[in-house]
Order: sequence, then structure tokens, then C-alpha cells
Amino acid sequence: MDYEFPMGLVALAGIIPLVIVYLLKPRPKPIILPSLMFVRNISRNSLDSRRKPSKKITDPLFFLQLLALILMAFVIAGPLLENITENSERVVVIIDSSASMAVPDRIEAAKSIAIECLGKENTVIAAESMPVVLAKAIDAASAEEIINDLESKDTSGEIPEAILTVVNDEGNQKAKIVVISDFENWAGKAPETYMKIARAKNMELEFRQVGKATSNYAIIGGYLKDQNDGTYEYTCTVKNFNNESVKLDVQLESKSGLISTQKISKPTSLGEFGTQQIKFSSIPQGISTVEILNKDSVSCDNTAWISIPEIRLKQMLILTDLDPAVSKSPLITALSLMPGLKVDVQHDLPADDAKYDTIEKYDTIVIDCEHEPLPASTIKKVVSYAQSGKDLIVIGNGCLYNSSEMHELYPVLPVEISSIEEDSSHTIETTGSGTQIFEGISFNDVYTRKYLAVVPRENALVLAELEGAGPVVCTWKINNGTATYVGISNTAGNEAWNNFPTVPTYPVFWAKLLKYLWGIGDISETNVNTGRYQAFDQNVRVKTPGETISNKFVYYDKCGLYELNQKTIAANLYDSTESNTFTENRLNLTGESKDVQKEDLYTKSPDKFRKYLIYTVLLLLILENVVMFRRRII
Repeated sequence: MDYEFPMGLVALAGIIPLVIVYLLKPRPKPIILPSLMFVRNISRNSLDSRRKPSKKITDPLFFLQLLALILMAFVIAGPLLENITENSERVVVIIDSSASMAVPDRIEAAKSIAIECLGKENTVIAAESMPVVLAKAIDAASAEEIINDLESKDTSGEIPEAILTVVNDEGNQKAKIVVISDFENWAGKAPETYMKIARAKNMELEFRQVGKATSNYAIIGGYLKDQNDGTYEYTCTVKNFNNESVKLDVQLESKSGLISTQKISKPTSLGEFGTQQIKFSSIPQGISTVEILNKDSVSCDNTAWISIPEIRLKQMLILTDLDPAVSKSPLITALSLMPGLKVDVQHDLPADDAKYDTIEKYDTIVIDCEHEPLPASTIKKVVSYAQSGKDLIVIGNGCLYNSSEMHELYPVLPVEISSIEEDSSHTIETTGSGTQIFEGISFNDVYTRKYLAVVPRENALVLAELEGAGPVVCTWKINNGTATYVGISNTAGNEAWNNFPTVPTYPVFWAKLLKYLWGIGDISETNVNTGRYQAFDQNVRVKTPGETISNKFVYYDKCGLYELNQKTIAANLYDSTESNTFTENRLNLTGESKDVQKEDLYTKSPDKFRKYLIYTVLLLLILENVVMFRRRII
């Protein structure tokens, strides 16, 4: 056993005089003798036999004092006991689940080590582009089940960030932290630094490395350039992570609704650890892939997905009570000036059922009635049009509230209309996703005199609102389409409800809103790197490479295509550190660092055991005083 102050055991030498005292201690017995006989016995034998050393000690007081003396010596020495019980009870397992762990057997080896390290209470964390807590404070059986279901993701692995997250959590004090990784990607300080941080917070930190060097080929970067003819140029960088030359078969495949599928091959020769750029011209709108056909260790970095939104001629129908031959509303004027948009204006739809399918050709229908409502038959067809998954936009004005016929539109609106309000104190402000959608549009010069008081329905998305008075731009999903309420009336002249139609940014507002509804965004919005996290104001239906979910956020953790908000988004790894699987000594866990690791493990302490020894000594001293008091020694 180790001691904090071994010289304290010298105090055990005090046992010797204690034993001698009790062996030589006279034990007088009261005997009635004549005085003359007592004097004779003394003169006959000056050495009383009762002063000779005793062969045994039977006094209980001796044993109390002996035990107290032994324990006091141990208190001074301070035995160091390992905190084995504490460490085995609380374990935090950090498992690297990044792209490089997809190499055969790496993730399985990590799982085996993690299961071996489990304790009584376990926390399991996956180190991806951000730490993902899979379970917290669960038993070993439950933790083992979660670990067995763990899969590698197509993201980078932020091991240092995961370690700091655990160390900074006060609930993990006195826990053992086990980090299991191939350590291909380490973007942090030296491992010794994190060990010292853990020790300072009474934690044990252990690194376990898995995986052997293996060859890999990867597309480690790529970007698009607009050629201003409806096509793009794509430049990618391919790298050989191998100490031998290789000939790669790189192929482009484009799929578009505008042209037939095309394939272009570009064989590429790379030397050992060689890198080369490859260009593909005339990438059409739609979905394309650039793929390395050679088989290797990591598959996710062999394919680069490209998503270029298809911009085709859009058709829009505006249903209004205004006569376009006499005057055009600001809305009709703004929409008619948009390139790539064909606008038809009608007062109603044909009542003949045989002509019902005529509205199906339109991508979007806009209803803007200021004074007279639409016919009941037209409204019925519009409701069916919206419920079938088409885009519908309804302008909020007096007719929408005052006309009972227009109330038939209410079931497909994302808001509930309650009244008409007159108030000029409210300003328009963007909110939620609208801040990004309407970026660059200033509402500071817009004032309102009248507006419809509305309340958003459940699951509706508010993009802009009158401060303190409810939404003015609100959408919600109906099947695959979107119904939108725009509470900005286009009434002109002295009866105008607001001045927004006269503001220079009014046409820009409509252009941005329609691009959002149609899923037409910047090329950077449809091509992202994996590991990105995007949040929304409401549940969004997302089709990922593996499943379809409904959530308030999307995490791009797999390479491939994601469909959301009328957009198809391509996610790629593009990370050379995760694709480099050929290194062996990825993290120095031997030699000097290994010694530091052992030194930094805070596993022994004298304080806990010393505390109980002191309590025991105090109890023995109390018993000793009780015995001595009963004997009238004190």
C-alpha cells in the first residue's frame, strides 16, 4: 500500500513502551495479613513476585490504547487508496463517428472497446462535426445497445470539442472519460493539454486509437462557376491517399428535366499522394454527379453531388376584380415585369367543367380582389387547386373580410382573420426565415393605415409581421404546395391601406417571395458541405438520402441529396483530413505522452480513508476515558 507520508509509520514504535509498561505494571491485591507477618515477608524477599514481567496482558484498557496508537500512526502516514469504485461507476464514452471511421472494421473496433469500458452509469457521445449526446446516465446494458446501433457519418470529427464539452460539464466530476477514434482529424491542442484540464477537474481521461493505414482516393474540393448561358462549369480536386501511383476513372453524369441524361468520362493518373484539378464544362440545370469509379476504403468522398435549380418559364394566374384594360394594379405591374414569368389576368374561371383543367397549367394563382368577390364556382376550383398541392397566394384586403363568398377561401389560408383594424402606429418587420428571404429589403419607409387582424394557424410560418399586431406574410404547406397570405393591400388612391406599392423595393419583395415559394435560390444555398446544421421556425418535411422526416431542423450528416422547402440540396464531404486514411501514427500516444497520461490520472487520494481513521481514533479515546473514569483513575 502507498502512503502520502510513509515516515508517519514510525509512530508505531510507540507500541513498545506501551507493552513494557503493561507487562511490568504491579497488580496489587487486597489481602488481610497480620502486621508482623507482612514485615517478615518484605525482609525475606525484597523483590516481590508481582513486579516480575507478566506472561500475558488481559487489561482491556491496554487494547484500546494499542488500537488507538496504531490508527494514529496510519492517520499520520495517510494511506493512498485508488478510486476504483468511483471510476467504474461513472464512465463517459466519446466515439468518433466521422467519415474516416467508415473504413472497414474501424467503427466495429471502436464499439468493442467502448463496450469493454462501460461502468455502472454511462454517457455515450458521438463525435461528429459537433458532439451528439446519444445517451446520458444509463446502465451498461442500455449503453451497449446504443453503441451497437452507432454508425459512422459523412462529416468531420471534432474530438477536442467533444472532450471540452464533457470536461466543462460539472455533472461529470470524478468520471472516467474514454475517447475512441482513429484520430485522422485532430484540430486542437496536444492531448496532454486536455489530460491536464481533466485532472484539474477531478476526471480521468484515456485515449484509445483504432484503425490501420489504408489507401483511399477522394474528391476533396469542388466549386461551380456560372457561364451565363444557363450552364455552369464545375472544378473539382481529386487526391490519391496512397504511396503508389493510380489511374482513376472519373465520370460526370447529368440528369435534367430539360435535356436527356449525359455522361462524360475523364481518366486521371495520379502519383503517390498526388493531387489534380479536373474541370467539367456546360453542367446543365438539375442534378449532376462527379464520381470516382475506383473502389476504395471510404465511399462517401468518391462522389460529388451537384444541384443547380432548374429555372424554366413559370405561368401565373391573377384573379382580380380590376379591369386590366383600364388600369393595372401595382401588383400586376410588378409581376408582369419579372423575367421568366408569364402572367395571365382574369376576373373568374370558366364555369364549364370541361374547361376545369385549364388552371392546372399554372404554377401559382394569386387572388387580389379589392371591391367585388370572385364567383362561388371560381373559389371552389381555387380551393381544390390549392388542396391538390399547388401554390396559392391571397392578398389581404377589405373584400377578403367583408364578402361572405370570399370566406370560402379561409380553410386553405395559413391565418385566421378576425377584423379590420385602423392604426398607423405599427411597422413591418421580418421574422424567422423571412429575415434571410427578404434580405436587402427595407420596410422603414412603409406605413399602414388599415390592415386585417389575423392570427397564424398551427404549423404556419410567419415571414413578416406588423409589430405587435400579427403577421402580414405567412405561409403553410398543403400537400406539396404552399398557401401564402400577404396582408399588404394593393388598394390605390385615397383609399390606400398602406404605401408599400409605391416603395421602390416593392417589385423586389415579390421577386424574392416567389423565388422562395418556387425553391429558386442562390447556387450556394443548394450546394453545401456535410456537417452543416440548419434550423427552421416550424416543422419542415425533409427527404434525406436515407429517409423522410418532419423536423424543425436539418443536419446534413450524409453525402447526397436533401429535398426541403421546394429545393434540392446537394451535400458533400470535401474534407481532405477525413479522406486521408493512410497515416499510421495519427496521434502520439506512446513514449513521452504515454508517461504524461499515467501521471495525470487522478486515481489516488488519502483524504477519504484518513477521515474515517480519525473518527475511529476519537471513538477509541472516548472509550478509554470512560474506562478510566469507571476505575477512578481520573
